[in-house]
Amino acid sequence: MSTELQLIRGLYRYHFRKLRSYLRTIWKLPLKERYRDRGATYPSLVDLYLHILDDYRFWFIQAYTGKSFQDFPLGIRLTRGEAERATDEVDRLVNGFLRTLRAKDLDRKFYIRVDKRSITIRAMLLQMIEGDLQHKGELNALLWQMDVQPPAVDLSRAAIF
Repeated sequence: MSTELQLIRGLYRYHFRKLRSYLRTIWKLPLKERYRDRGATYPSLVDLYLHILDDYRFWFIQAYTGKSFQDFPLGIRLTRGEAERATDEVDRLVNGFLRTLRAKDLDRKFYIRVDKRSITIRAMLLQMIEGDLQHKGELNALLWQMDVQPPAVDLSRAAIF
């Protein structure tokens, strides 16, 4: 039986594998379609994808350590290679953090300066999984509207349990 921490690590590994699938799907689209304003929470598919990376960077850099970072600006035109490098950087950041955690660390609280509140590391990790799923669901809906099959999330096939 997996421990809670092993399950969380597995979920994050799975989420980053799926995130790369979304990157490949988005970058197969014509340039115009990648950057079309679709009226979503973030205008384009690329903006939404980069927001997912910014969410991870916010929680694992700014919220947890108090250091600042620069959001990707809306409408930025990255090459696929640049998007892959940004994804790799965030993957290393997050999974490097997870490798250092011990089970007792999940209950450790830290103070989020921008929100002026304290939360546990567990709450942060679960918040990010929820946010990741929300934005991937939005990507799914936008891709379906274009008649493009998204790399839908299917935890029952993730082999993490």
